[in-house]
Amino acid sequence: MRFFNIFFSCFLVLLLTKTYGQCPENIGFENGDLKNWQSYTGLISRTGDISVSPTVAIPGRQTIIKYQANQLDPYGKFPMTCPNGSLYSLKLGNDGTGGQAERVSYTFTVPANQTYSIIYNYAVVFQNPDHADYEQPKFTARVFDVTSNKYANCGSFEFVASSGLPGFEQSVYGNSVFFKPWAPITINLSGYAGKTLRLEFTTNDCTRGGHFGYAYVDVNENCASPITGNTYCAGNSFLKMSAPAGFQAYYWYNEDFSKVLGTSNTLTITPAPPDQTHYALRIVPFPGLGCEDTLFTTVIASPDILTLKVKDSIAGCESGISLKESRLTEGSSPNLTYSYFTDPDAQNYVPDPEQVTTSGTYYIRAVNTAGCSDIKPIQVSLNKTPDILITDPDPVCFPDKADLTQTKITAGSSSTLTYSYWRDEQATVPLKLPQAVDSAGTYYIKGINTIGCAAIVPVKVVIGIKPKLVITNPSACIQLDLTAAAVTSGSDPGLTFSYWLDAAATNALAAPDHVATSGKYYIKAANPSGCYTVSSVYVQVFALPVFKVVNPLPVVFPSKVDLTTAISGSDTLTYSYWKDQAATVPLSNPTALETGGTYYIKAGNKAGCTLILPVTVVVNPPAIVKIIAPNTFTPNADGTNDYFKFSFEGALQMNYLKIFNRYGQEIFETKQLTDYWNGTFNGSKAPAGTYYWVLEGADTYRKERIVKSGSITLIR
Repeated sequence: MRFFNIFFSCFLVLLLTKTYGQCPENIGFENGDLKNWQSYTGLISRTGDISVSPTVAIPGRQTIIKYQANQLDPYGKFPMTCPNGSLYSLKLGNDGTGGQAERVSYTFTVPANQTYSIIYNYAVVFQNPDHADYEQPKFTARVFDVTSNKYANCGSFEFVASSGLPGFEQSVYGNSVFFKPWAPITINLSGYAGKTLRLEFTTNDCTRGGHFGYAYVDVNENCASPITGNTYCAGNSFLKMSAPAGFQAYYWYNEDFSKVLGTSNTLTITPAPPDQTHYALRIVPFPGLGCEDTLFTTVIASPDILTLKVKDSIAGCESGISLKESRLTEGSSPNLTYSYFTDPDAQNYVPDPEQVTTSGTYYIRAVNTAGCSDIKPIQVSLNKTPDILITDPDPVCFPDKADLTQTKITAGSSSTLTYSYWRDEQATVPLKLPQAVDSAGTYYIKGINTIGCAAIVPVKVVIGIKPKLVITNPSACIQLDLTAAAVTSGSDPGLTFSYWLDAAATNALAAPDHVATSGKYYIKAANPSGCYTVSSVYVQVFALPVFKVVNPLPVVFPSKVDLTTAISGSDTLTYSYWKDQAATVPLSNPTALETGGTYYIKAGNKAGCTLILPVTVVVNPPAIVKIIAPNTFTPNADGTNDYFKFSFEGALQMNYLKIFNRYGQEIFETKQLTDYWNGTFNGSKAPAGTYYWVLEGADTYRKERIVKSGSITLIR
């Protein structure tokens, strides 16, 4: 799909009259508004039908644009106001899409004693999608005969992307965008004297809604003949007449059409012909772009004297000079009207005479009130604008100030420049103390070379605030992490920290996260603006406690081990005893351990540093419980075998010992291993005989239940 864009740059309507008359009011928008113009907005249908309704002018669709220097259309780089000297032009439409359509119209009555030919200049740039002709974006110019209620046959023109107009150039501001510079079209309105006519200009997007077209319209309010130069003043030796450029062919005739005098858009006659000599000009447009017309003009010899003085040359800078400076035409006749051209035939306007940015020969044309004209060249020489290279100054931190006059800031710029310093881009508000700037922002440096050319460039000043740095002096055992967040807690957020051995922050601390030596170090905190603060930090690194552990001698259960006897160290240390290496599960009975294994002794000094060492405890298992009981005893108080008692091996815990007679009657019970039966029952001596005993207990080491029984013979 190819894209074109429609710019309808200056539409110049010139009213050809046989007598000078008053132009219709505001036909050229010179009131700065759309007075006497009617605005319309609407849409174009999918089938190509345009439907618009009257409305007030809508900015962005019918927009009056006031002349400004170097104000160019973004696509074709045409001036947005017509370069024919007018102050206002109309922009019709916009570069939005969506099937929009816009129109303006102007209704007027042709005086009965006048004949009109409408000639307008146009420049077009088409957005050319792959559509049929009726679907394309387009611009339409028409003349409607209100009196006869029909459009003039020779007054309707339609410009679309596929029209094949000659003279296109490719634009560099879009993909497949082509534009045609200004060219005229004539609309012959002979025979319309006394009739009411309506000019209509319409723009529309493509019918599918994806491509746009818009126009710049300007109507020249000069209602004289489009043939200029037909008046000459006293002292002129020749007559040079001009017609609008851009037509396919020109034919100049004498009054009776018997002789062709010239075939270009200008005709020079030497010597100047007598007053009231008549000439005719037949203009032939390119095919499909207007009607052939014949223009008539009468030579007027004025007794006035026109003096035009133009300086031979003017020098300036490539940033631009103005051809409208009064000093350039000093000494000329008063009350002259000036216009500016790039050619001696005055066919091509200087696009922006107040901002000429290219060296070369230009032409200033003067016209007095009688209509006499003269044109003279002026050579414009533009010197190169100096190159200024800017290196923004290093950021400074309040209350420090930035010095914009440092040579390093403009190093690499053109030589022999004189610098000045400003607050604004136009260099109208000076910077009073450029060597001591105390506010952040963008400032401007203006450099002027020896021939007076200047350039203005921005320079950025960054002035930050020193960050708030809060230091909590850390302490730790063996080594500490100086980069820990707790050390700088309370400082400004978003800071970047670095660690140093000196206050100037020139000697970096190699391993700030593993500091093993007490002393004074330095922390540098920098914020995003480049400001920083350096503060000292005092580090205390304490030694670990010094003590030794000797594994206790092995014991046999139920013997116990006292861990407090395994320590060899300073009595200034504080000791604790633990089941695990992390010292999280304390020992409840470190002085009487019954179970072997690895335990841990933690020693702490007054600095709070601790050291944990392991200790191995060996508690060997006892023998399996074995009960050894006698089968007889003689409780006769002779001191020998007076009690029934037994011995045992192993770790025995007795629950009870019971004695039964032969009838199964319990006659004795004890729960103490040291409580023996003395052969009595209820305080009386038990008779001799056989008795039975039952012992219940546990192997306390192995946690096993033990039940033993046997018989014992009591002998008297």
